[in-house]
Amino acid sequence: MDILIVKAQKIEEIGRAGRDGRLSYCHLFYDDEMYFKLRSLMYSEGVDEYAVNKFLSEVFPADKSSCGKICSLIKESASRRFDMKEEVILTVLTRLELGDVQYLHLLPQTNVTCVLNFYKTPAVSLAQKISAIAVILKRSENRHGQHTFDLPTVANDMGVTPVELTNQLYDLKLKGEITYEMKDMAYCYRILEVPTDLLSLSADITKWLSEVESCKVRKMDVMFNAAYFAVNLCDKMNGCSSVDHTSCWQRIILDYFAGIDNIDFCKKIDQSSPFLWADIKVFLQSNSHARFTPRAVARVMHGIASPAYPYTIWGKTHFWGRYTKIDFKVVMEAAKEELKKFVGKDIL
Repeated sequence: MDILIVKAQKIEEIGRAGRDGRLSYCHLFYDDEMYFKLRSLMYSEGVDEYAVNKFLSEVFPADKSSCGKICSLIKESASRRFDMKEEVILTVLTRLELGDVQYLHLLPQTNVTCVLNFYKTPAVSLAQKISAIAVILKRSENRHGQHTFDLPTVANDMGVTPVELTNQLYDLKLKGEITYEMKDMAYCYRILEVPTDLLSLSADITKWLSEVESCKVRKMDVMFNAAYFAVNLCDKMNGCSSVDHTSCWQRIILDYFAGIDNIDFCKKIDQSSPFLWADIKVFLQSNSHARFTPRAVARVMHGIASPAYPYTIWGKTHFWGRYTKIDFKVVMEAAKEELKKFVGKDIL
């Protein structure tokens, strides 16, 4: 068993060994480098308030009459645009649906770009018989007989859901009237209420995401500190020996689940580096074509890939993963200050 598993998961894994009632042993393997890397990865899903606000501004159109309308966000492009993992986007959308105020209702994810061709009946003639075709002709872009349109836009005009519209298209396909191809998988949702204060909502969601991130990091720290204590600091009394630390681990586990979080024996994460600020400055100067946020810079320095800054491109820089032993928030704060100097204005 390795330290990758956080404590709550580790308890479950340990329990499986003795299910038959026989004596069982759990062997823990850990090292500092693995801890640094895993701790860095705890920051892979974090989002800053600037990105959240930008995201919400696209989720909710400026048009106040958008209540009741079906909207969509194409998953891949949205993930890159906001530098948010797809699962994080879904988490935020779910909170907007299930939070104190229900701002939207999530619909099934579906492909939202349709490329359609007419076959048996001319398009204009078919439009006179079928309202969906009439709306499609009005809303689509026609290139060489191919009609490309956005599924939610047509569905809104018709007063149906994207799934219902897709079913109508499928029926026409079975009759030989059309062929079509769907692409661009997207999150779909119906707006129920437009927020009156996007800034406050952004701050609230950012705070919540930050708390989740901090909790994950703390669990990793507690797990490593417990292992460090057992190996290096245990007095080998009360049932413990050089290889058997059942007793001290039992005490640590009981304290953890009782909410007693006083395990802080090992300070492995550094809070400063004499070269950090200079390296960030050089990194920004050598990549002046890119638009960075403090979190994006910190991720590069910690060797964390993200949708907008993938490893295939940014892993080639010699700064990649150089500062995994420096606390991520320290690196991010240094990046924020250097970005202020670099662009000459405040950075969120």
